[in-house]
Amino acid sequence: MFEKFKKNLSQEKEIIADINEVMKNLKSDPEHREAYVKSLGSLVRQLDLLNDVVPKLLNDVVPEKTGTTSKESSPKKDKTIDVSYTSPRTKKGNFITLNKEDKNAYLKELHLSEGNLLKVSKIKEKKKGEKKKANFYTVFSNKLFGEKGESLSAKMPKIGRNLKQGNVGIMASSYLAISILSIILSGIFGLILYLALLMLGIVGWTFFWIPLLTTTFAMIAFYLYPSSEASSVRKKITHELPFATIYMASIAGANIEPTKIFKIVSASKEYPTIGFEMRKIVVQTDMYGFDLVTSLRNVAERTPNRNLGELLSGLATNISTGGELKNYLEQKAENFLMDYKLERQEYMDLAGTFMDVYISLLIAAPLVLMMMFIVMNVAGLGLGGIGIGTLLLLSVVGIVVMNILFLIVLNLKQPLL
Repeated sequence: MFEKFKKNLSQEKEIIADINEVMKNLKSDPEHREAYVKSLGSLVRQLDLLNDVVPKLLNDVVPEKTGTTSKESSPKKDKTIDVSYTSPRTKKGNFITLNKEDKNAYLKELHLSEGNLLKVSKIKEKKKGEKKKANFYTVFSNKLFGEKGESLSAKMPKIGRNLKQGNVGIMASSYLAISILSIILSGIFGLILYLALLMLGIVGWTFFWIPLLTTTFAMIAFYLYPSSEASSVRKKITHELPFATIYMASIAGANIEPTKIFKIVSASKEYPTIGFEMRKIVVQTDMYGFDLVTSLRNVAERTPNRNLGELLSGLATNISTGGELKNYLEQKAENFLMDYKLERQEYMDLAGTFMDVYISLLIAAPLVLMMMFIVMNVAGLGLGGIGIGTLLLLSVVGIVVMNILFLIVLNLKQPLL
């Protein structure tokens, strides 16, 4: 019986260690909060069931009185049962003693805790494995130009700010190191392409600008990428903000603690972009120990969307002064919905204007030009020494370029649907 008591005690120590580990993970990994809470409850109930059998085990460990017969002691032994199992998570064999009536309950709680923790551990291992897969190109770029990237990031703070606002998971120094290496490689590629075309006789020496063109294109692309990502996040937030604010107002109407409002929104799949911003608030409060008001102001300063920044700043003021969150959120939701409708109305008006210009410039004008070129060709005329064939080619190229420009402008102005 003493050995059984020792094994139960050892199992209780393991459960307490698991509880401590779950508590740490609960703070550092709010994404899987539900699984951790369920596991925590199951572990506590397992501990209670193991504690329930301790008095009976101790009675069996203490030497029996001389007057006690074996018949009297045998019923006590029949009230406990030995259970052995292998943990699917740790792959370790365990041997414990329980009250007979507690066996099924213990195994049920064990299944719940082990299942939840195993599922979370697999997800975390997968993410950890993904993080461990070092990007060779990034590592190589940092080795070659890491110091240069550090110095440039200090001189170009806008790039680092745009990378953060665009939720690009890379440091500014690493991004600049990658940019330098990519620009050099693009120049080398352009030079090789130029020499190959030159050797094949396709182009002449006057096309020496090909390497310069590829290098310039790479420089422009890497310079504009962070701001384009930040702009994309800004547009997505603008699209989600009215509805996310309504959602927050409905949650606040249930008198839920403000911190939990942001946790609920951050876990919602309906608003992924705003949820990511809310997750920053949760991380600052749960992991870094900031109070909610400070976390709200920190995120408000760094978010790429001005309206979301105003909302978070207003929430910080509202919470610090003890205001009514529901009324504030409902009022902001009305304002955001009005802006949402106006933005779409403005786009419809702009699209109508673009349609008129497009019909006049790219449908009617080419027909007129075509008729004019036919007449000029019949009359044997040209334009400034340029032949009709060249004029037709330039017209086709001009129409294609203008169509592309129209599409780009419409795409830039179009709100998310």
